Amino acid sequence: MSFEIETKVLDIKESEIIERLLSLGAKQVRKTTLSVDWYRLKGVKEGEDPWFLRIRSDSESKHEVTWKAKSDIIGVARKHKEINFLIDSPGELSDLFQEIGLEKYAHQEKMRTSFSMKEWSFDIDKYPGMPAFLEIEGSSEKSVGEAIKLLGLEKNRTWAKGERILIQDIYKLNWYEMRF
Repeated sequence: MSFEIETKVLDIKESEIIERLLSLGAKQVRKTTLSVDWYRLKGVKEGEDPWFLRIRSDSESKHEVTWKAKSDIIGVARKHKEINFLIDSPGELSDLFQEIGLEKYAHQEKMRTSFSMKEWSFDIDKYPGMPAFLEIEGSSEKSVGEAIKLLGLEKNRTWAKGERILIQDIYKLNWYEMRF
């Protein structure tokens, strides 16, 4: 099991971020479209989930399942336990989840361009109907803050709460059903 420590940087100019990352020596490691389905125990109210399950597929036919624990906010970042593994049959796993009493409660599609540099992962995510944002993942909150400074993004808004809250509260969109 691993921990993920990340934040989202809002109000970015995508082309400038890509140029800055490449000039600093970051390597583009992925450009894909993701399709994500979320599962939880039936009857659990939003915000009371003790954990989440997702099945994520990309445009290169790579599929993974992820279990995520509830997040802890630590400064400008959030931290949560996470277990990931690759799967071959997302449809069959979805059927299994539903047979054992889980409900599929949300679906999103997004475009993602990913970069790697030193200890950081950078993902530029674009959902339908909203501006792109940059997700920075590091080994600690301090590490995430160093990446923000390195990219000159100290004046940008950061977001440590989940994407659902960002999409619903800031952009007033329906997180439960996002399709291109």
